[in-house]
Amino acid sequence: MPQAWTSSIFGLVAIVALVPSWIATPTGDSSLQSQTRAIYVSVTDKNGAAITDMQPAEFEVKDGGKACDIVSAQEPKIPLRIAILDADQGTGAFQLGIARFMQKLLGHAEFALYSVVVQPEKFIDFSHDGRELSAAVSRLGARGRETGAQLMEAIQQATKDVQHEDRRPAIVVLRLGGEAASEITGNTVREELRKSGAVLYVVSAAGAQGSAPPQARGTDAVSIQQGQMRDSELADAQFNLNQVLGDGANESGGRHDQVIATTHAKPVEQIAEELLHQYEIKYAVPAGMKPGDKISVTTKRKGVTLHAPSRVPN
Repeated sequence: MPQAWTSSIFGLVAIVALVPSWIATPTGDSSLQSQTRAIYVSVTDKNGAAITDMQPAEFEVKDGGKACDIVSAQEPKIPLRIAILDADQGTGAFQLGIARFMQKLLGHAEFALYSVVVQPEKFIDFSHDGRELSAAVSRLGARGRETGAQLMEAIQQATKDVQHEDRRPAIVVLRLGGEAASEITGNTVREELRKSGAVLYVVSAAGAQGSAPPQARGTDAVSIQQGQMRDSELADAQFNLNQVLGDGANESGGRHDQVIATTHAKPVEQIAEELLHQYEIKYAVPAGMKPGDKISVTTKRKGVTLHAPSRVPN
């Protein structure tokens, strides 16, 4: 039987919550089962607060351009599985935000925590134990400032680690910028993100999206040419990273926030609120049609913002 996931982070108020019940295996004609699909979305008001009273009739889903019947829209029955990537240049800037994020979702999620100062380092594998998580977060203080985080590699690895048939996968990236150039293309990571089914949220400090400065170079023709090539490589790498953090997040049903703050705690807490109040939408693909990897999800309710995937596993 599922056990209660309980504890607190950093001495905050303890949460006692049962793990949501597992999704029941459908019964009946297997040909009908194969035509039912589930996705996870969140809905917020103009202030970013989660909307919790949406009804199935207020959602519209198109799969491959074809309108689908909504079977249900309700609170998910399975816990979250969240990979947190802390690319803070070793400053500890996101420590408080991460602690509050975990505290809000404790009892509803398991977490893995990666420190990405240069090479990704997993501080803790997926766990829902408050004491273990608290010990991992305590390591995220100032630990030697350094740029050159291998963030593309970390996200790519997270898309593999976060997959689990009995969990809702999510990846949360917190970054100050100054990442190392990577040879991995943005399209490669976006495709792996799609296949994982994970929602990607990104919080970047203001200015983190800026291009890398030109590299120092000599004045002779060869040095100038080499420097120009290096600058071009850096620009391409920045474009690929921005493609993942922007397009990849939006396609997954998440988003990329750029913020000006000292602790960045508030936007991270808002992400936790959205994940806590996701809807599981089940819809029926029209008979005889194979589910595709591109969908469209909209809502009939006015004045709200819908966060939904547009690219899904198939």
